[in-house]
Amino acid sequence: MIYTCTLNPAIDYRLEVDHFQLEALNRANFNKYSAGGKGINVSIMLNHLKVDNIALGFMGGFTGTYLKDYLTHEHKITVDFTKIEDNTRINVKLHTDQKDTEINALAPKVTEEEVNNLLKQIKTLSSSDILVIAGSSVKYKENLYKKIIDICSSQSIQFVIDAERSLLLESLAYKPLLIKPNLYELESLFEKELKTEEAIIEAGKRLIQKGAQNIIVSLGKDGSIFMNRDVIYQAQPIQGNVLNTVGAGDSMVGGFIAGVHAGKSLKDAYKQAVACGTATAFSYNLGTKQEIEDNLKKVKIEEVEK
Repeated sequence: MIYTCTLNPAIDYRLEVDHFQLEALNRANFNKYSAGGKGINVSIMLNHLKVDNIALGFMGGFTGTYLKDYLTHEHKITVDFTKIEDNTRINVKLHTDQKDTEINALAPKVTEEEVNNLLKQIKTLSSSDILVIAGSSVKYKENLYKKIIDICSSQSIQFVIDAERSLLLESLAYKPLLIKPNLYELESLFEKELKTEEAIIEAGKRLIQKGAQNIIVSLGKDGSIFMNRDVIYQAQPIQGNVLNTVGAGDSMVGGFIAGVHAGKSLKDAYKQAVACGTATAFSYNLGTKQEIEDNLKKVKIEEVEK
C-alpha cells in the first residue's frame, strides 16, 4: 500500500479581485475552496491513476472536518487522519491585476498525545509499503520528520521525502526512495547557481552519494532529469500551454511512486512521472487520467552519459 503523510495540510481559499485596494472594501468576483498540502496532492494524483492509497496526517477543528469531508467526497480519497484540537489552517490565494499573492496561515500546534497517535499509525506500516512524507511541519518541540523517518528506517519502510532544505538534507542518510527538488530548491541546497546541465547533474550526484536512491530534478520549461547510481535520464519538455505550476511537482512524485509500486522499470516510472507533472501544468487542476495518458504518448526520454 502507498501512504501519504501531510503534517500540515490546509484549505486553500482562492479569491479573485479586479483591482485590489488597501484600506478599502474589495469585492471578489470569484472564490473557491480546495485542498492544500503536498502529500494530499500526491494522494489525489494516485487516485487519478487508479492506485489505492491512504492519506495520513493531522487534521483538527471545523476546518479539519471540512477538509476531510471534501477529500472523501470530492476526490474519493481514503483518509485516516490523526485528530488534533487545534484548527487546520486556511491559506489565502489572492489573484488581482494579473498577479498572485499568497498568505499562508500559521501551522497548528500539536500535543505529545496527538503526535504519539500519528506515530502509532506509521508503526503499523510494513516493508512492502511506501510512505510519502511531504510539505511543511506543525508546531512541536521536536523534529517530527526525524521521528517518522526513524520508524521507516527501523522497519525497512521505503519512504519519499519532499521537505525544506535542512529536513531534506538530514533525511539523506536514511536513503529515501525518491527526492524531487526543482532547480531553485537544488540551488538552495548547495547555496549557488547551477547554470549548466553538467552542474545540475554534478549536484544530483552529490545527493546520491549522501544517500538518495533516486532523484528527479524538475527544470520547468527545460524538462527534467532523473538520476540514480546507475543511470541518468533526461526528459525533453512537452510543448503546450502552461496554466498551473502548483502541484506539478507533487504530481510527478505520485506518477513515479505509482509506477514503482506497480513494478514498472525506473525508466517507465519516470516517464509516467513526467506525464503526470505535464498534465497538471497544462490544467487548472491536477491532471486527470485521460490528460496523463495523452501526455504519456509525447514523453521522450534520453539516457545521458555519466
